[in-house]
Parts: sequence; C-alpha cells; structure tokens
Amino acid sequence: MNRKDPLERHLLTRCYDSESRIQELLASRYSVSGDQKPSLVLLPTGLAPDSNRPSLNTRTKTRAMDAIRKQKTRYVVRDYIKTTLNNQKKLVKKIQAHNRRYKNVEEAKKKTFPIERMLERYSIPRYSDFVAMNNMWQDYIQTLLFPNPDSSTLPGIGTILPKLATADYHGCLLTVIDSSNTLLIGVRGIVVLDTQHTFILVVPQNEDAKDGNDHKSSFSPTEQVGGLRAIAKKGTLFGFDVLIPKDNEEECLGFTIAGTRFEFRSPDRAARKFKNHKVDDII
Repeated sequence: MNRKDPLERHLLTRCYDSESRIQELLASRYSVSGDQKPSLVLLPTGLAPDSNRPSLNTRTKTRAMDAIRKQKTRYVVRDYIKTTLNNQKKLVKKIQAHNRRYKNVEEAKKKTFPIERMLERYSIPRYSDFVAMNNMWQDYIQTLLFPNPDSSTLPGIGTILPKLATADYHGCLLTVIDSSNTLLIGVRGIVVLDTQHTFILVVPQNEDAKDGNDHKSSFSPTEQVGGLRAIAKKGTLFGFDVLIPKDNEEECLGFTIAGTRFEFRSPDRAARKFKNHKVDDII
C-alpha cells in the first residue's frame, strides 16, 4: 500500500536507527500478503540517565508538593495577619498623636483625621467584606444542626451540642460575653481564623465595634480602626446565634463557647470526643 504513515514512522524512528528496518516494518504491517500485524513492535527506550525516579509513580511527588503548598499557605496567612495587626497598631498611634495635637474640640472639628484614606493606605480589612462569609456559615450550621428543616420539632440539645463541639467556626459571628480581660467584653466580629489558642476576628468600626456602643458619641482609636482582633480563648466566654430555618420568622438559638475548653485546632477538634468537666476555672 502506498501510504506515508507519518505517525507510525515517527514512533518507529524513536526505536530504530535503520531506515530500511522501518520500511520493512511498515511494509509488513500494511502488506496484502504479508504478516498484516495489527500492532507495532516498539523497543523500550529506557529512562533518562539523570532520572532515578519511576516515570509513572508521581504519587510521592504529589504528596510532597501538597505538603509544601499547605505549609506555604499557612505561612502566608500568618504573615498577612501579623502584618495587618502591626499596621493597625501604627494607625492607632497616628490617631492618638492627632488627638494629642488637637486637644481643643473646635480645632479637632476643623482638622478631622482622614481615617478612611488611612484604612485604604494600610490595607485594613473591612467588616462589611466578610458579611457574606457569615451568611455562608449560617447556611452551613443550619444544614449541620437541622437536617430536616421542614420538621415541626427541633432536634434535642443532646443531638445539637456534640455537633457544635466539632463544627467549623470560620465565618461565625462571635461576641465576647465575659473575659478575664474586661476590655474585651462586648467585642464582636466574624471569625477569619480559628487557631489553637485564639480566635482571629474581623471587627466593625465605631458604634458596631462593641455591644453598648450605640449611645456613645466618641470612640477609642482601636474602635475607629476596626480590622482584625486576636482574642485569646483562655479565660473567655464567646456567644453566637444560629438562625432557625423558618419561612417567615427570624428566630434564633443562642449558644456559649467556653474558650478555656476550646483550645484545639479546628481539624483536631473535628475528630475529638469531648467529655464533661468542671467549669469552675473558666473565667
């Protein structure tokens, strides 16, 4: 048969140096009275001399790359949080210096601190950007706690509490109910990172920064900045609400987290079985 056979010829050139041998194999493959073999006989080319790893076994390489990627992501997140907290401290000091410079109320009104421009300059995260994350968490926790939303009765507390103990709280809106550090009482924010010993929250500004700020006319520099807050779990009680999935009513269930009993990483807590302990030393 008069055919060029470019694909077969290309494969054979990788295995044979002799052009006559290649022609012989092609003629035998497509001859009318010849062998008419349905396959090509290829010779193994071997591995590259500088490669000691098996060519098909890439599982080890993939696992190593996954470990490096996870470690790199962890470092990037930690570096971002550290940088943001340092920038917030710088901005708070600038506001304090501005307040000392303009102690007179009338002078302060004429020379207002450009808080919005400075927030953009220092890349301080905004609470409003994480509200959608909290909405997603509400959908997640409702699905976890109330698997049958059409049911007229709610699951028992004995069913709900074990699920809450192992749930993921990234995106949850937490409020500090009580703490050994009284300055933290009333602080609220959305969880952006749940570590072993702290909750990293993104908190709102001014009157929304704390419960009870509605009637205040002036706010501290920290409340004006907002951004991220690292709240230690030890010695702190956190409260949060879970909306009950109903059509027309917005009812919710309130729960409390004892931070001292919650000092576990989120992946470790998911596989942990919690037991009852005395709670005398929570606060």
